[in-house]
Amino acid sequence: MNGDAMVLECLNKQQESLNMSHRGLVVLPPGVSRLVTLKKLFLNNNQLILPPDEILHLEKLEELILDRNQFTMLPCNIGSLKNLTYLGVNHNPLAVLPEAIGDLRQLRELWAVGCSLVSIPSSIGKLRGLEKLGLHNNKITHLPSQFGGLNNLQWLNLADNKLQDVPEDVNHLESLVFVNLDKNCFTHIPTALTDMANLQILSVKFNSIRSLEDYLIPGFSKLIKLDLRENPLMDRPPHWKGLDFILLGKV
Repeated sequence: MNGDAMVLECLNKQQESLNMSHRGLVVLPPGVSRLVTLKKLFLNNNQLILPPDEILHLEKLEELILDRNQFTMLPCNIGSLKNLTYLGVNHNPLAVLPEAIGDLRQLRELWAVGCSLVSIPSSIGKLRGLEKLGLHNNKITHLPSQFGGLNNLQWLNLADNKLQDVPEDVNHLESLVFVNLDKNCFTHIPTALTDMANLQILSVKFNSIRSLEDYLIPGFSKLIKLDLRENPLMDRPPHWKGLDFILLGKV
């Protein structure tokens, strides 16, 4: 069934979900804009290039997956999708995310992995309900100070970027349980990540960390895993006996 036929069937049956992934689509069927009952739309693994403005009419949309296309930009007004809780744009050559992404106030998960992102819009701090954020395998050099506004963030992956530090306000992320900072440019563990309320796992493998000051260690008492493997800091000091949650050496 081709794209137009799928859209027509969805329209006639007033379906709430439409899967048009792996269809070789270069452009979206124009009828997509009429699917006002849709709550889930899967467009991953196609050849779409132009910003899919047709989806902006789908006001009930809750889940949108655009992974593995050829998008160089997202619709500027993507913030109009007020009910969106899940957005996946992985493996598109985007370079940037639009500022309007901060208007997706119901968003719970945002995935922008392997998108050649060089920065994150400051508006991301408005996503107060965000719980999972996947930004690994990009080219991000810094995080905006507004990052500390992600009150409900529990899971954060920033591995394989170009970060050297994180904003001090990250310390305010009291819901954060898991952070992955592997394969960045850290020469020290960011102080903002010490003494966090609920952080359990912090991974900073494959960085350039040469030391961990003793005065910081009490701040990690809530951690069950601090993974420092594949850093210049290889040898465990004798007085670290019993600190088995700190992993050193080779992977």
